[in-house]
Amino acid sequence: MKNIISKKRKGFTLVEVMLAVGVIAVSITAMIGLLASITASLNISRHQNKAMTLISNVETTLQMQSFDKVYSWVQNPATPYVMFFWDEYQNPDDPDNSSLATMSSELIGTPKEPPSGRNLANSEGDIYRVVISLYQGGLKGQRIEADSTMTYAGGSLPGAPELYVLSYIPIKVDIYAEPRNDITRDEGSKEINEQRLIYSDNIMKLR
Repeated sequence: MKNIISKKRKGFTLVEVMLAVGVIAVSITAMIGLLASITASLNISRHQNKAMTLISNVETTLQMQSFDKVYSWVQNPATPYVMFFWDEYQNPDDPDNSSLATMSSELIGTPKEPPSGRNLANSEGDIYRVVISLYQGGLKGQRIEADSTMTYAGGSLPGAPELYVLSYIPIKVDIYAEPRNDITRDEGSKEINEQRLIYSDNIMKLR
């Protein structure tokens, strides 16, 4: 009768362990990258959807203002006009019975500046900085000033609305998503604007 000798299997070798750890590390890294990509895509989609709403809000704001007022806002391309929008709970003391409403620095009685600490405490999401300026490309080659045969080549509009002969002002709208803890109060630097820009469009203000 033959004796059967059973061999006990040795533990994993160092090479096997290192290979397993490497595979797991690669898998985790890939998952993190995928999650980051999904999160970024969701943020882009959310910002784009919000931007569509904000463009409508900006158009409404401009319609409610006189032509002369809007003219003064965009007359000098070097000093654009800045608005702020944010979503605020209407009944923050009762979270179960509260809805979000879009607030604006252009509402009557609201300071022409970013939301206050109280507003931020009652708000949700990013703060949106909207910069409106003269869309100079929409005027190139046109005669815009009374008593002048010169065509527009860029720069500021005439000193007074009465001297401006066109029936509309082309306006550039840039929308930026501002972190709640780092809100830019003015038109912003080139570096910051490149990082936070979510949407650009051109609209018109009619006389």
